[in-house]
Amino acid sequence: MRSGIINILVALGGVLFWVGFSRAVDGFFSAIKRSGRKRSPQEEGSTLEFFVVPRMRFLIRLVLGLLVGFTVLVGFALRNPGGSYYALLIPLSVFALILLASPVPVVTDHRGIRQSRWLLPDKEVQWRDIGSIARGRNTGTTYVCSRNGGPKIRFSAFLIDRNRFMHEIRAHVQNPDILDEFED
Repeated sequence: MRSGIINILVALGGVLFWVGFSRAVDGFFSAIKRSGRKRSPQEEGSTLEFFVVPRMRFLIRLVLGLLVGFTVLVGFALRNPGGSYYALLIPLSVFALILLASPVPVVTDHRGIRQSRWLLPDKEVQWRDIGSIARGRNTGTTYVCSRNGGPKIRFSAFLIDRNRFMHEIRAHVQNPDILDEFED
């Protein structure tokens, strides 16, 4: 009887720990997103660059640095006979996926919206070609799509001053019906 109660308490404690941990992580990332509202984009003439929040850049660099260290440790451990270098693919894959999923700055100017990509040409949507604006339900990312198709601009929740970005779209968009469909 007593061990059954102890098992229930241990299970309840484990559940409470994970609920608390997930709340702490949510709070941490919410604080990073909120810090982006207080910053202004870099302005150079009529060009605005909406860059990644500095705290997020630090976090990404920290995680990538730790992954490099872990990869080196795995590499040293694999020098022993019988080790397979395929084990290095796991941390290197995670490293590559973090780089691919990291937020990318968005630039607006008199022509439109531009976002650079690795190894591919920049994504660009001219102001007159904006076809739709949507917001990701779970991510908070704002998507700007061209009516001509092509890749969409992704304004991550971890970029600074989303309100200013939306103000720029409102100031330049040719079709105000697009903004009516977008729930801000």
